[in-house]
Amino acid sequence: MQRIPSLGELTIGHRIAITMGIVMVILFALALFGFLTGGWDQAEGAYQIQSAIPGQPASTWDDRMFALDRDAVDEAYKDHLKKLFGVMLTAGDVHASERAIHGAMNMRKIYVQIMENIDKREKASQEELKRKQQ
Repeated sequence: MQRIPSLGELTIGHRIAITMGIVMVILFALALFGFLTGGWDQAEGAYQIQSAIPGQPASTWDDRMFALDRDAVDEAYKDHLKKLFGVMLTAGDVHASERAIHGAMNMRKIYVQIMENIDKREKASQEELKRKQQ
């Protein structure tokens, strides 16, 4: 019967392989847990960055914060678009424009989602303030 070597007897390559195997098993277990509990579905709506967090009371300052949120999202959109074009122009490979287009498409989807969430929260905030005033 063959003896299993102790950790100290293993080569560095074997140690790295064992560590990577353990890490992969843990990642797969976390992914399976997220999939089975519906965590992946919840992650789709994760872009809910608003000044008035849902569940928090509405404020008379919400309108100003929503405007600032929109301005910040606009600025971030422009900054990221500049970055995409800068990388595309300096990359020098044939696939750079494809990556820039893909990045811009992802950025657009996130931008729309954030703006729609700000609109929803703004409407809820206004309704809450009207109820408080009555």
